[in-house]
Amino acid sequence: MTTSSIKRRRSPHDARASNDGDGLQQEENDYETDSNGTRVLATDAIDVNGVTITANLGKRDSEEDSWASKGYSYINPFVHRIQIDSHIDVAKIYVLSVLLLPIRVVGCVLSLLSAWMFAYIGLYGVSLEQLQAKPITGWRRCFQYLTARAMRMVYTSGSFHYINFKGTPATPKEAPILVVAPHSSYVDSIFVVSGHPPSIVAKRETADIPLLGRIINYAQPIYVQREDPNSRQTTIRQIVDRTRSNDNWQQVVIFAEGTCTNRTALIKFKPGAFYPGVPVQPVLLRYPNKYDTFTWTWDGPGVLRLLWLTMTQFYNRCEVEYLPVYTPSPAEVADANLYAHNVREVMAKALNVPTSDYSFEDVIVMSRAREMKIPFPGDIVEIEHTLDSLGLFDSKRDMELCDSFLSLSNTDTVDIITFAELLQVDLQNPELHKLFALLNHRHKGTVSLKSFLLCSLFCKLKNCDIITFLRSLIKLYSPSSQQIERQNFVRLLRHAGGKLNEQKAQALFFALDVDNVGHISFDAFAQYTEKQTSYKFLYHKSEHIRRPKTNAAKTTTVTSN
Repeated sequence: MTTSSIKRRRSPHDARASNDGDGLQQEENDYETDSNGTRVLATDAIDVNGVTITANLGKRDSEEDSWASKGYSYINPFVHRIQIDSHIDVAKIYVLSVLLLPIRVVGCVLSLLSAWMFAYIGLYGVSLEQLQAKPITGWRRCFQYLTARAMRMVYTSGSFHYINFKGTPATPKEAPILVVAPHSSYVDSIFVVSGHPPSIVAKRETADIPLLGRIINYAQPIYVQREDPNSRQTTIRQIVDRTRSNDNWQQVVIFAEGTCTNRTALIKFKPGAFYPGVPVQPVLLRYPNKYDTFTWTWDGPGVLRLLWLTMTQFYNRCEVEYLPVYTPSPAEVADANLYAHNVREVMAKALNVPTSDYSFEDVIVMSRAREMKIPFPGDIVEIEHTLDSLGLFDSKRDMELCDSFLSLSNTDTVDIITFAELLQVDLQNPELHKLFALLNHRHKGTVSLKSFLLCSLFCKLKNCDIITFLRSLIKLYSPSSQQIERQNFVRLLRHAGGKLNEQKAQALFFALDVDNVGHISFDAFAQYTEKQTSYKFLYHKSEHIRRPKTNAAKTTTVTSN
């Protein structure tokens, strides 16, 4: 086929629609004709120092603001939605918002103040260094218990009246570390205050939080100093020292996943809890409630909405199950990752959920994709795995398609047959159909070529600096890198992250277009920003973001209907 035109064809995915021109029609609607007969973007304009700058470009790439595709069904542990379909339950929420919510808020505040008061008394005359050196004893330990009881009342006031305990808790000598999963919410800390408070691992900044900081200090946490380049090793050493100490330290609680998930699968455990090589006790958290109004994930409701919905239920339940102590084998003592993997398998089996190849690092990738306006950031990791399976990471086909993109037609409505031809991949390859389904968010049997190219180039270049990524996208927006018009320049800079909004991008264009010729070169843009300290973020490499390994284990999937 030629590269000058993409012809629509009937395909197995075209059952529900034969044509989808939403994106192209939007492109046309975003232009209007000025007094000189020139087509320009229809926008609202503001005047800055005598220069007219549009405040809001109407044009949006149709899929850049879509967080996750619904075209392919698989387990994504970082996406959560609340579905309340009953009109009675909705009415109950609004009624309790008036009648019960204010009382609960007052109860939470009073309980929190009581906990702070007990912590203040218990910490009187004790420095933070002393708290880190030796476990507290005597009357201070009694006040520590009272602080935990007061914090438990915070949750009771907030609707968590019941905690059902299963299994037998181990003593600190039997299992110095408690490995807790799944970690899905701020509510998970209810486990920490449900009895004699164990130690936690927390950021050093939490010690300075008003009210809560003093309460957290009283739990004698292991603080992580993020500004310290040796923070990881220091934290591991502190955990090892406590677990092997002869002092009467309380157990250390570690949420091994390292981030919140939706409990549909257990993601990779971080190995920090397993480096000491001591026995651990796995602890499971469950929330057997009608509605899940407290799961707080990367893509889901915000914390205020979750608090509101949680506190407007009559009550919520939490279930804590202590599994038998897991004693590591010599091989597991020598390999913390193997130890973490095997403990995760035991916990997943007890929870009756699968394990997933997702990890905390994937949240970093998805967050970066969202900042850079990449389509479907919630699916970008799965898209990345699929591209790797198709062998497209080592291919330059996406760059070739970028170079000819503006000369192609119907790029917003590419069917599966054309998609296979463009990528030069066998139409029968199941990974191709998976990739197509991930991009087919409209369920109309077509995908956007631009969305694919943005995703593909992001996955390949996510470790590079932003300026390199932007350079690779030029041909998606402008025929030439030497003559980039203002509207195309602004669209291109949408992918520079959240620090460059439309007004800043347009102001930057006018600063570069000193001769008022109506276009600039990308090289001029790069040279200008490289000298300005305010644009250093464009040249920062994200080397901590991992690349998938060929033949690596893929994320758990479920069959799509």
